[in-house]
Amino acid sequence: MVGRIYLRSRRCALLILMLLRQRYADGFWSAAMSPLRHKSKTSSKTVCLLAETGRHRRQRSYPTNYQRKQRRKGVDKSSLSYQSRQIINSFEEACQKRPYFDDDNNITSRLDNMVQDLLGKQILLAQNEDEVETKDDTNNNSPQLITSRITPRDASSLIRLLGRHGALTSMLVFLRRFCHDIHEINTASSDSSTSRSEEAEEAILYAYTAAIAACSKPLPSSLLSSKDPNQIGNSQYRSKAFLLQLLEEMENGFGTRILPNSYTLSAVLIGIDDGLDALNLLETFVERYGKDAITVQVYNVVLASFSGEKYNSNGWHHAISLLQRMKRHGPQPNEQSFSYVLQSCAGSGQLKVALSLLDEVRQSSSMEMTSKLYLPLLKVCAKAGHSDVLWSLINTMKDDCIQITTMQLNLYLQSLAKAGLHIKALGVLRGMIKQSDPMQLPDLISFNTVLSACANSNDYEAAQALFDQMKGEVFDNIRPDVVSFNTLISCAPPQVGLDLIYEMRLTRRNREGVVVPTGVTFVNSIKQCREYVKEELDPDIRNDIFEIALSVLGLARNEKINLNMFVYSAAIWIAESVGDSSVALQLLQELNRDTQESSSDDNRLRSAYGACYDGVISALSKDGLYREALALYHYEMQPLKLPSTRNTYKSIVHALDNANDEEVKNSQSKKAALLEGVLSRMTTSAKSVEVGGPLFEALIKLHGEEGSFKAAKMAFDSIIGPCDEPCLSAILRVCSLTTPTHWKEAVLLTHSSDVVWGARGPGMIPTRALSYAVIACAKSDQWKEALNLIDLYGIDLNYRRAAANLESRQRGLVSSMAINSVIRACSRDLRPDVAVQILNDMQTKYNISPNETTYRLAIIACNHAEHRERRQRRNTSDASNPLEFQWWECSLSLLRRMREDEIRPSVQAYSSAVSSLEAAGQWQRAIGVLQSMREDGEIPNLYCLNAAIAACEKGGAWVEALELYESIRSQRKSTIRTNFITVNSLLIALEKAGQVELAESIYQEAMRDKIISPWVRRYDNDGTLRRMMDLHKFSAPMAKIAVRGYLESLLTRKKKVIRGDTIFIVGKGKGSEGKPVLLPTILELLREEIGVDARVDKNNVGRIRVSGASVHEFIESKRWKE
Repeated sequence: MVGRIYLRSRRCALLILMLLRQRYADGFWSAAMSPLRHKSKTSSKTVCLLAETGRHRRQRSYPTNYQRKQRRKGVDKSSLSYQSRQIINSFEEACQKRPYFDDDNNITSRLDNMVQDLLGKQILLAQNEDEVETKDDTNNNSPQLITSRITPRDASSLIRLLGRHGALTSMLVFLRRFCHDIHEINTASSDSSTSRSEEAEEAILYAYTAAIAACSKPLPSSLLSSKDPNQIGNSQYRSKAFLLQLLEEMENGFGTRILPNSYTLSAVLIGIDDGLDALNLLETFVERYGKDAITVQVYNVVLASFSGEKYNSNGWHHAISLLQRMKRHGPQPNEQSFSYVLQSCAGSGQLKVALSLLDEVRQSSSMEMTSKLYLPLLKVCAKAGHSDVLWSLINTMKDDCIQITTMQLNLYLQSLAKAGLHIKALGVLRGMIKQSDPMQLPDLISFNTVLSACANSNDYEAAQALFDQMKGEVFDNIRPDVVSFNTLISCAPPQVGLDLIYEMRLTRRNREGVVVPTGVTFVNSIKQCREYVKEELDPDIRNDIFEIALSVLGLARNEKINLNMFVYSAAIWIAESVGDSSVALQLLQELNRDTQESSSDDNRLRSAYGACYDGVISALSKDGLYREALALYHYEMQPLKLPSTRNTYKSIVHALDNANDEEVKNSQSKKAALLEGVLSRMTTSAKSVEVGGPLFEALIKLHGEEGSFKAAKMAFDSIIGPCDEPCLSAILRVCSLTTPTHWKEAVLLTHSSDVVWGARGPGMIPTRALSYAVIACAKSDQWKEALNLIDLYGIDLNYRRAAANLESRQRGLVSSMAINSVIRACSRDLRPDVAVQILNDMQTKYNISPNETTYRLAIIACNHAEHRERRQRRNTSDASNPLEFQWWECSLSLLRRMREDEIRPSVQAYSSAVSSLEAAGQWQRAIGVLQSMREDGEIPNLYCLNAAIAACEKGGAWVEALELYESIRSQRKSTIRTNFITVNSLLIALEKAGQVELAESIYQEAMRDKIISPWVRRYDNDGTLRRMMDLHKFSAPMAKIAVRGYLESLLTRKKKVIRGDTIFIVGKGKGSEGKPVLLPTILELLREEIGVDARVDKNNVGRIRVSGASVHEFIESKRWKE
């Protein structure tokens, strides 16, 4: 081994040099220099290793005088120090992990056994392990004390070693035994000098300090995930109560009081995660041991507790407060103190506070600025992507004469990558390459960070160019590693990613630079295939990409790597993207067969396992296989206790909506029953809207479509925790759809629901949910309660502070549909004043622009109000005052505003306006509105024309009414035809004008067109079915024309016997305003004008009877034609 070594490769040189260094450190230098004499190029790593070995050799070449004396004197193997060192060496060898055989749990068990042997048996370690002599304690009447075999210093080292490897129970047993022996020796010794007592107390102090420190530190993750009962019990030692118990045991458990030092108190505080508890305990230490006993190191531990992740939101307040206290009352904070405070402020998002504190430290002359003070701010800025702030901090470091190194520049590159500024990151990297300062030259982390920035920005060309530069050996000692390959694959096209995996496999042929694919490699490649599948529409290309993904999965199997959950999850989800549920199901079955991680307690693995099931259920839902999807959920996911996600329940709902069974797909009740079964098996955590929101929303909607508000409310009440916008909107929609509406429940739900984060407004109620609640109230004519809801939750408090430009303002907090429903409710309640006021306030108060429906509903409200007032005036015989406000004027004003707002009025809006003019008798304006309609390209409907004719009738304009009537009849190709109302209004106008003959001719035309058919068959008093004239729907003029026309028609008939009475049905007058109209009118006509004997039927006051004899007499007296 000492001779010259001829090596043919640098890789072998490195390996042999490391072996030589490990075994033959003394004579290594001469053997290590041999490769340098070979002609082959030696790498810089080899040179660095040789230089390090040379330094080690030179250090060992000059022993101290004490070492020379000990060598000449020889080693006394019977001495306590030698035996103590041998014990420590044996424990250190036991802690060395044997590859493929040991894990952390095995090492801990081995240490427990060794401590048991050490304490239970007297072990005398000789020079060789074969010379160990043991004696059982039970056979020895005077057992040897542990202090006779290990020194106090080595005992503290052993305590730290046991705690570091998780053997806390054995550590505590050894601690108490060792300290008890020291106390016994000190008590039994005749030499009770002060120095000997101080040495004993010092040994106990150091031992307990080491034990407290071991219990304070968190256990390794491998031990925390262990199912070993001993390791599970170790977690109880890292608690505030147990640490204080150890402190009390040390202080008062050995006769005299042993005061802790700053290291002991710091160790206790390290084990307390809660910053406020640590602060309170610090106050207790100050009161108990005095302010002088608490050093800056103890305060720094408390400051560090506030800089952790738990106090990222408000821990900076306590950290700054404690720092100010240290400045005022001592001890004075050091560099580490300010570093923890800066980390706490920056980590909680208070970057401005941290920068202000840093400026304060810079201006202080008592504190020397180092990179340690800047490092917390640099890391936080890099993580948050504040590249500008980070660069200014680097310039400030230059001003403070602090050396800028590659680490700080790498953090700057990380911030650029986080902010998506990959072009700028490339420029910074080029600047680092040109640097002459070796402390700022880029390393592999620099290149990988910029490569990640390009990948995150989906700039594959830039990432590929940088990757080619790394491969081209342009930069010394920088070659692509597995991180570089994985990063490039995450943004490369599918085929390029597959080629890169093949390239990674081919690196095994090289003697150096071997890059082995990992599970992340295949996951990134398959995920990138899925991204391309989502963007591609051509089914053939999608299938080709899917084949590439399956090829990547096949390479993963050939590599014989552990196909974990993440690889299978990526493969299953790309199968879901292409809609191949059979492949997804096959992959899941393969996963269940090959993996053993389904029973793991690792939440990350269980989440990935659940994601695999989510992908398969989603694929099945696309094919409508709802039975298979539900079977996976009920019979596999639930027994395995896999965590369900939002995608799980979203896919189940989609499977039912897309079911291949039409009976289930079209049946709301069956889908609701299946979802109720899923709800019954959901865990408590899954019943939150973050997880089970899609299922709750679908179930509430299904019950609402069935009209079952009670079932929908029960589903809503099943939600645990705050609800979200879809679920709240769904239940409020059910309140508005059911008949009658549950407006009280809607108001209660709106007031009592938890706020929905992300919603605007004073109550944080979403727009859609608030709109449904308002609609529910409006449908029940509770417009006051609806306006109250809008005022509470629908007014943007910051609206009045917004800019004058309406386009720059956000939309309102309530929908226009909800506002329109309130206006409609006001119209039904005959409150046009409120309806018009809401219309006027929509833009200024609710930040909503009125639409055509809004104006139309307001015009309808004015129309109803005008008709109501006219009826009231007719009943009270009050004349209208022309100076008073008229609602027909408001309707015309709203029509004018619609044109000004460039809103085209609908036919219904015009009809309502004309109807209001009809009620007021404004026939000129009514005809003007009709003319405006034709100019706007709108064709008046029959309702509008009838209203105009009625307006002419009330205004006495019978000629205009007749023209409108003739215009309707002349439109033969139009679908508009005159109806009963048209003829009735015209006949009233003609009768008022005295145009009796014209009215009778129009009546006869209506009879021929079958618009009017007064004859009906009804039962008489004696039960016989007779022919009667029904007039109770006629107006008085039309009824008079009908009666007169009938009797005059009898005069033209041939002689015929009139059998029985003639009966006219006139009604009882319930539909008339005030007193009955038809009954006295027809009686007067028959008796006075015609002269027949007419009387009211005693059995039915709604009928007028004329005897047959009286009719016959009338005919004989009036007959003019034989």
